[in-house]
Amino acid sequence: MASRSENSVLINQPAEKVHAALTNADYWAFIAEKLSPEPGEVNSFEATEGGAVVTLFEVLPLDILPEAVRAMISQALKVKRTVTVGPLADNAAHITYTADVKGTPVDFSGEIALSGTETTTTLAYNNEVIVNIPFMGPAIEPKVGAALGDLFNNEGQLTAEWIAQNI
Repeated sequence: MASRSENSVLINQPAEKVHAALTNADYWAFIAEKLSPEPGEVNSFEATEGGAVVTLFEVLPLDILPEAVRAMISQALKVKRTVTVGPLADNAAHITYTADVKGTPVDFSGEIALSGTETTTTLAYNNEVIVNIPFMGPAIEPKVGAALGDLFNNEGQLTAEWIAQNI
C-alpha cells in the first residue's frame, strides 16, 4: 500500500526564473552536489520542448530518515531520481518525479505544480511513498513522507541560492 503526503515550498524568485533553473543542466549539477553531505551526480539531462528530463544519482544520509527506517538500513541511501519538467505557460508548469532507493524496499514518486508570480514561486508537491515491508510499511510511509518534505524544502533553498548566483 502507498501513503500520500503533500508539502509546499515557497521560493522568493519569479516563476520564469525557477523554471529556467529547472531546465538548466548546470542547476541540476549544483543540486546533485549540494543537496546532501555526500555529492551525487547528474546521470543524464535532456532538454525537451520547453522543459527537461533529468536523472540524478543522489546519496542521502541516514539522518534524514525516521528512526524506524534507520534501524533497518546500515548505510547512506543511493537514490535514482528522474525529474520531468514540463513547459512554462502563464507562470505555471507541471513536473513529475520518480525515485528508486537502491537496495531498499522504499520508492517514492510525485507530481509538482509550479505556480508563481513576478516575485515568488510555489512548488506544491503531491508525493506517494511505498515502503514494501509487510506489516511495518504503512507505519513507516508517513514518516518517510515527512522526511521528503524536509528534503524538498532544502532543495527549494538551494534553488533560490542558485538563481541568485546564476540568473
